[in-house]
Amino acid sequence: MKNPYSFKHLRPSGILRWSTFCILAGGGAGLTGCDRGVRYVATEQDMEMAEVQTRVESVDQQETTLKRGEVANNFHLGKVGYYHAQVHRFFEHPYGFQQDGRWFVNGEWQEREPSSAGIEASRPIPEELAKVDAALVEEQKQAGPSGQGGSSLGMGNALMMYWLLSGNRGMFGGGAGFQQASGRAQNWQTGLESQRRAIGQYSAANPGYQKMVQQSRTSGIPVRPGQAVRGGFGSRSAGFSSGT
Repeated sequence: MKNPYSFKHLRPSGILRWSTFCILAGGGAGLTGCDRGVRYVATEQDMEMAEVQTRVESVDQQETTLKRGEVANNFHLGKVGYYHAQVHRFFEHPYGFQQDGRWFVNGEWQEREPSSAGIEASRPIPEELAKVDAALVEEQKQAGPSGQGGSSLGMGNALMMYWLLSGNRGMFGGGAGFQQASGRAQNWQTGLESQRRAIGQYSAANPGYQKMVQQSRTSGIPVRPGQAVRGGFGSRSAGFSSGT
């Protein structure tokens, strides 16, 4: 009996023909086999969504710690800097930043490479909390009357500042930034939840994007247009090409 799913009628350059074959073959050829033969190529939109997803996940990961009034070592807070937990301060450079054979650690340059193992989160000193409050004032100015911000993350950065200041009200009375933010934080939280929903909807509609993000997490390489991943079969045909 002739194989009804013969490949001889598929053109190598026919992206639509290959995708259509996988759909029509169904259980006969098996979608697993089609996954192995399909290459998903990342788009500009994938890159933008992956960047938003990374930022949203960063906010989610830090929420509990920040609300407790603490900051993890080397955490970067936009407009403030990188936190060095052992000295309870923010700096321009990350903990362990290397330059010209030296490493930046706790505000100083040293000759030996440091280890960050075992460094626990800590509370910033009041002077650093004042810097956070000043940065929060600027963040809200840039957001404009809507208070939603112009970045892809909306006011997620401001929300993290607010959480940190709120968790340290016993050490820091709260400046202008905190007072202004008190009436806006709920709207920022709503905006963040909207971003989460958008990511979920985009991911559900684009299985290839999901695989691309998984690959990025494994390799440590950010998603960029033109990157490819095998097994990205899904509903969006524009990002697919036949495997060769």
